[in-house]
This record gives sequence, C-alpha cells and structure tokens, in this order.
Amino acid sequence: MVVDALDRLQSSFAGCETLAFADLSTQMILVTNSTTASPRETLDALCKEAALTLGTKGKIAVGSDQSATAIVSGQDQLRVFMRASQEPSDVLCCVCQPDVDVVEFLPAARACLEQISGGA
Repeated sequence: MVVDALDRLQSSFAGCETLAFADLSTQMILVTNSTTASPRETLDALCKEAALTLGTKGKIAVGSDQSATAIVSGQDQLRVFMRASQEPSDVLCCVCQPDVDVVEFLPAARACLEQISGGA
C-alpha cells in the first residue's frame, strides 16, 4: 500500500525523482521510490536533513518549534520534507527537479503522506 501511494505520487509529477517515507523517531527510511539509484548513505543523509529541518521530539534545530513542512532549494534540486499531522514521527522526504510545479506538488504530497501515515 505504501509503495502504491508513492508510485502514484511519483508518476503524477515528472520532476519527482525520489520519495522516501521515514520514521524520525528512529531516523530511518522505511520505504523509498526513486527514478535514480540512491545509495543507502544518500537516503540516510536525506533522513538526517529531514530531522534537522523539521525537528525531532525534544530537538528543534531550525526555528522555534517543530515544523510541518520544510523546503530546501538548490540549483539542481528541490527537497521537500513533510511531517504527518497525526503521527509526528512519520515524514515524507521528496527530492525533485527544481522545475517541479510546487503549487500542485505540495498538496498532492501532503495527501499521500496522510494516507500512508493513517494506513488508509
């Protein structure tokens, strides 16, 4: 089910390269969907960046409170991190091309995360 939801999201956005469902309490990637071969170290770094930008239980690294969404933009990619509303340790890590339609991608990614996290 998680894989199917990630597949649907990725196929809806040509600029979406990697999706990873992670658990911030353990800082582990649980399921990935990627158009590129991502070594384990790259996925681990993605999860650490999610923990840094969103904050973890008892640790707020950026800002004054834990965040629900964080966007990190670079020249060659856009990384989006989202925290599930009902399970704060469940996060979706997204690596996209910089030209992905963010206005359409963000609500679609949020819906995917909430579906995966809620088990629906």
